[in-house]
Amino acid sequence: MIKEYDIALVVGTRPNFVKAAPLLKKLENKNKKVLFIHTGQHFDKTMSNNIFTDLNMRDADLNLNAPTDSQSNQFQFIVKELINIFINNKIEKIGVFGDVTSTLAASIAAKESNIYLFHVESGLRSKNLTMPEERNRIMVDAISDLLLVPSEDALDNLLDERVPEHKIHNVGNIMIDTLSENKSKIIDNLSNLKSDLKIIKPYFVMTLHRPSNLSDTILNNIFEAVEKFTKDYQIILPAHPRLKNFINEKNISHSSINLIDPLSYIDFMSLVYGSKLVLTDSGGIQEETTYLGISCLTLREETERPITVTEGTNKVIGLEKENIINEINNVLDSKISYETNIKYWDGETSDRIYEILFD
Repeated sequence: MIKEYDIALVVGTRPNFVKAAPLLKKLENKNKKVLFIHTGQHFDKTMSNNIFTDLNMRDADLNLNAPTDSQSNQFQFIVKELINIFINNKIEKIGVFGDVTSTLAASIAAKESNIYLFHVESGLRSKNLTMPEERNRIMVDAISDLLLVPSEDALDNLLDERVPEHKIHNVGNIMIDTLSENKSKIIDNLSNLKSDLKIIKPYFVMTLHRPSNLSDTILNNIFEAVEKFTKDYQIILPAHPRLKNFINEKNISHSSINLIDPLSYIDFMSLVYGSKLVLTDSGGIQEETTYLGISCLTLREETERPITVTEGTNKVIGLEKENIINEINNVLDSKISYETNIKYWDGETSDRIYEILFD
């Protein structure tokens, strides 16, 4: 029997869930029929399952349990499974989020099934095509019917690429919807979290997950740089399974760094909220620290989120040891307090998306 849905939302990784949660709630509060699909791209429980509880988010209607042996096999599997789902149901619109493998696979499947496609978080560009996320963004934006951008720079990127202006809408940053909704919970959780993690000094939070940073040289540079500050600061690194495996296999020294398992969304954001500094190669954390007014140093050569640099909360510092040390010192010497007022980073992005889709 064919079922009818107003929208299908496809997610596959933890950042997708954070972006999808407010829109899913908004759609269902408006009595829209939503098919909620989890591709299973993130298979580790700490990276996926507890996010549903954390965000008070209902379970997915379908979990594809995509294979994890290789990215190409995963991509092909998701495309094939989603096409089968899409053509055997009546779905008006399909929504995808961000820039991961599941996002591109779902977009290809939507267009193969001749279904209207909208992309939340369109237009971000790092100009680095060696990054799979950059390639994914460009391809998804090229085939989307509706491009929902988080900031003015993203809108300008799409116009530069000759995307028709009527397809593009600046709706703001949907991650901020989730962050603002949970901010009081995040703050209230901090004291217990610090006790659980035995944090007794001011501390830095570090995240490293990009494959391009998984090298002996790069990790040794980063770890040796932050080690210079361990007399006065604890270094807390919630480790992605990929990073932990690499460190163990290569026997990389990290005795001065508190390597812990990945945290739930609320716990991790509490950890960030209480920190003196965040060092990261992630994209979303650059935005979350900007909203929270926390100093961030990005351990990459570029960012697809330049608005965070413009705001002054974030700086892209590369991967050289001495530069990392100098930039950390600059942050610690700074007396700047941040107050962000980026257009539409107000916790109401899902409302604007709904109005564009249905009003």
